[in-house]
Amino acid sequence: MHGGYKKALFNHPDKLLSAVLVLVAIHSLAFGLTLIAQPAVLMEFAGFNPDCDHFFPAQGGVFHLIMFVVYLMGATHIEKYHHFIVLSIFIKAVATLFLVMYCFIAEFKWIVFLSGIGDGSMGLMIFLAFQHYLRSKKLAALGVKNE
Repeated sequence: MHGGYKKALFNHPDKLLSAVLVLVAIHSLAFGLTLIAQPAVLMEFAGFNPDCDHFFPAQGGVFHLIMFVVYLMGATHIEKYHHFIVLSIFIKAVATLFLVMYCFIAEFKWIVFLSGIGDGSMGLMIFLAFQHYLRSKKLAALGVKNE
């Protein structure tokens, strides 16, 4: 059964790309809501002072909620919102660069470093799924059957 899902996803690049974007959207929703709520236990666990100014983390949370919508729009309407998919890859690349550089230039926090690695991984997954989708569209336009 497991192999059937894998084969179905890879034989349907649009579904694979949508699935990747939906998973990234769910992550963005959860992370955004967490940054807005800023539960003291999680903030302390991540190495942040729960008594810090709450505006900028909440602002970051709102940004994640906006990106949640962007990811979902790309996932549900690939052709119509393909530019949102390109934007998603760009955002993940910039986030990765910023987070990793912040760790090594300003202040190392394990959660920030892991977030950078996570954003890089998600961006790479979106990029690869999008490339697979575009390749299949090109092959279909050339009349080559996708097997």
